[in-house]
Amino acid sequence: MGNATSASAAGENAGEFAGDEGLQNCGYRVLGVQAGSPAAAAGLVSFFDFIVMANHLPLRQVDYTFIDLIREFEDRPLELKIYNSKSQTVRDLVLTPSKNWDGQGMLGVTIRFDYYDQSEEHLVRVLEVVPDSPAELAGLQPMTDFLLGTAETVFKDPDVLEEVLGRNLEQTIDFYVYNTETDTVRTATLMPNLKWGGRGCLGAEIGHGYLHGLPQKSCRSNGTSVFKVPAPHIADATRASEAVGDMADEATGGGGGGRFARDTARKRTARPLPSTSSVRARGVDHVMSSSAARWAGIVMEKE
Repeated sequence: MGNATSASAAGENAGEFAGDEGLQNCGYRVLGVQAGSPAAAAGLVSFFDFIVMANHLPLRQVDYTFIDLIREFEDRPLELKIYNSKSQTVRDLVLTPSKNWDGQGMLGVTIRFDYYDQSEEHLVRVLEVVPDSPAELAGLQPMTDFLLGTAETVFKDPDVLEEVLGRNLEQTIDFYVYNTETDTVRTATLMPNLKWGGRGCLGAEIGHGYLHGLPQKSCRSNGTSVFKVPAPHIADATRASEAVGDMADEATGGGGGGRFARDTARKRTARPLPSTSSVRARGVDHVMSSSAARWAGIVMEKE
């Protein structure tokens, strides 16, 4: 399905891609990786890995470049360049898009276009877990677990976490969690609520900032993914055609795209995404488009 090649030289790091603010510090963030998929075989790591180049082409904006390459390289090795925000290193991978595996789609991965500058600082550490709390029921571990974010949101600080919890009271929500002991990123399903018998809706003490960053030993590796089974509220890989336009508003300057829209509007050489309309599914906005990525086998998540 595709195997990892040797890592890039130690001197090759984020600096190669971070020269132009807003243009070269971005890529497709890897989120959910399906077990047994081509993405799993290639060794992609959830949340920390960013796909920054494919077939030697930089992926600096949301357009058809990556989608077209996946279709072009079906059952053929596709060279990828990956930036890992945990180790702050760049490595080369070979991934073979294919339908010849037990899951859906040709990659078996959920991705979202995102920025990786200072992403190593966007961490919330679990310090204490109260017994019988939503945090304990979700399996969160004190001192060794870091809350990274959801498919929609990066937990840049506790305020963002609090906002996400408040929007999802008494609803299940998937968190990406990194554990320093196992060096793995897993998905933890949490149901925040105020009726569990203790304070707050999480039942955990958290920390953020300089004293609560990743330990040095964790920054010496890329980490690994604990593979997830696709949840009902996440579109499966065969429906990537419906979700590929998630960031189309940002790319075209509509819908309040902010910095991303302004930066990508300057240099648009690839085909833009079509106009879209959005629907809401269990708190996650999925923007529906035409059959842009029908053969791509990926799911695009909205930021």
